[in-house]
Amino acid sequence: MIERLRREPEKLNAWLALVVWVVQPFTLGPLLGDALDPARQLFRSAGTWVLWIGWLEVLIALTLPRPITLTISRIGVTAALPAALWAAIETDDTTLAMIGVVSAIVAAAVVLAPTFADRFIDGASYGEERRFALRPPGPVLLGLVVPTWAVVVAGLSAGPLLLADKKVLAGAVLTAIGWPLAFLAGRALHQLTNRFIVFVPNGFVVHDLTVMREPVLFQSKEIAGLAPAPIDTTADDMTSAALGLALELKLGAPVTLPMVSGRKETDDRDVRSLLIAPSRPAAVMALAQSRGFRII
Repeated sequence: MIERLRREPEKLNAWLALVVWVVQPFTLGPLLGDALDPARQLFRSAGTWVLWIGWLEVLIALTLPRPITLTISRIGVTAALPAALWAAIETDDTTLAMIGVVSAIVAAAVVLAPTFADRFIDGASYGEERRFALRPPGPVLLGLVVPTWAVVVAGLSAGPLLLADKKVLAGAVLTAIGWPLAFLAGRALHQLTNRFIVFVPNGFVVHDLTVMREPVLFQSKEIAGLAPAPIDTTADDMTSAALGLALELKLGAPVTLPMVSGRKETDDRDVRSLLIAPSRPAAVMALAQSRGFRII
């Protein structure tokens, strides 16, 4: 089994994430408990319940690889990091602080890895499909992901914690406002999991509704080759300004694509080659070659 997991880094990453999260109550838990200890009884109890419920929800999500659980896992696991940093400031125990913060950093790094995303994105595949995540648009990654994530975490937790601290009015207001905002922000983050490519028996599909109005199948007979995009490429950019290496898909003849040009407007464009930005371009090229695509 170990050898098989080594050959399948996506599954290995998913198992590692599960193991790292299972041990969090023993690595991060003591730090959080120590930081909560001086608080009022009601606040301490409420904080403890919130932490255990959040841990259990993420644990369940980690065992069910699907796009929706990818969103839940990444939000929940990374939320442990600011909690660990707060607790490290509050505690006087340097050892607890170091162990807790390091364990939170490791957990966040594991779930943010591209192989983790691919495992959960591919969880919705069926038959001979194989899905790979596309990298987030550059402007979204640099300017919107962290603030949106913060809205989810703060929106879900701030109100209940204030209520537990006997600040009833502020807690009720923040809960009434924060939970709907958290839902909307979480849904916005989840949209990033709807950007992927799918290898199917007769070609592959680009599924990115932020660029194209509908998923588009490129049949194997239409594809002239796949290669890392050169700097001077003239291919149509479908990456949404994603950072990192892009792949250029060359077509044997022009194909008309329904490009998004506005909120409801569509611009049909004839394309001879296009750029895509999978999170793991080397893995995509390796699978493409194994399925008979020409690598150039």
